[in-house]
Amino acid sequence: MNNILLDSTISYDKEGIYKLTLNSDSIININNSNIKLYLVTENDIKITINIKGKVEIYNFTKNNITVDLNLLEKAKIEFYQMTITNNNTTNILNAYHKHKDTISNLICNGISYDKGNLKFIVNGYVKKGMINSICNQTSRIVNLDAAKSLIEPNLFIEEFDSLANHSAYTGPFDKKILFYLKTKGISEDNAYKLLLKGLFKLNELPKDYEELIDKMLLEILRR
Repeated sequence: MNNILLDSTISYDKEGIYKLTLNSDSIININNSNIKLYLVTENDIKITINIKGKVEIYNFTKNNITVDLNLLEKAKIEFYQMTITNNNTTNILNAYHKHKDTISNLICNGISYDKGNLKFIVNGYVKKGMINSICNQTSRIVNLDAAKSLIEPNLFIEEFDSLANHSAYTGPFDKKILFYLKTKGISEDNAYKLLLKGLFKLNELPKDYEELIDKMLLEILRR
């Protein structure tokens, strides 16, 4: 990944695809639509993202993070959180609808392995007067080995004229899916590999970003 940001604020004003590695608490201002941002967050940090326009953000981490998403004028955010850990790790995501007609879709996927303990706390806030707001959450954590996980999906909705949904799953891969793959001549190891990679293949990812995720998944498969 490129563009390492330390103790700073960065703004994106032009549409395009950007990559950013964050090592410390940061503020990101997104002031246009058609922006796609690929993040890697290192260390235990907090990120504040102020959004004006339609954007996609992908964040990969192994650490404790807090992400505050402030949805301002014309904001529509697709936020993909991807976490792999074998430690005690908590990810907190907050979506604050601060303008009417705003949309947040938070998709959190995680893998907890070895003796890891992964926790997602996902909060959506729609205050009174933020009409026509849509607040969606989809969270999934797959546990391997003796790992544990917990998802807390919270919706704090004060506006009647809004829409909010959440779904959450924690646990191992479905044995029926593993059995099906093995009936197709796929070994159990390769079946796990396919399912692990499929968990994070949300869209076409940049090569270096995909290589980073593949490296982490390879560590899991070699455990």
